[in-house]
Amino acid sequence: MINQNTSNSTFPIINPGLSSDVDSKLNEDRYDVYVNDNFVGHKALKTQGEELSDIDDFLRNQGFNSFSSSLDGDHYTIQAKEKVDDIANALSIYFQNR
Repeated sequence: MINQNTSNSTFPIINPGLSSDVDSKLNEDRYDVYVNDNFVGHKALKTQGEELSDIDDFLRNQGFNSFSSSLDGDHYTIQAKEKVDDIANALSIYFQNR
């Protein structure tokens, strides 16, 4: 007697090399952040409540108010006419602490 499997069920492919940490990191949004076209770091939105505007809020809390920001794809650009180096340094520290 020949035993044939005529079921249409499929079995999940399990890759033991991948952990849930890797899967969750692949699902987060990540943006390259620039100050006046100079790269300063990456901002990853890891939780549902995080937004790119958190960067602007951080800068304002640090006393920087003369800047604008824009998003183009995965590039978030801060444009500033004054205190450019101070803004870039503050953001570098911000990204290291997050």
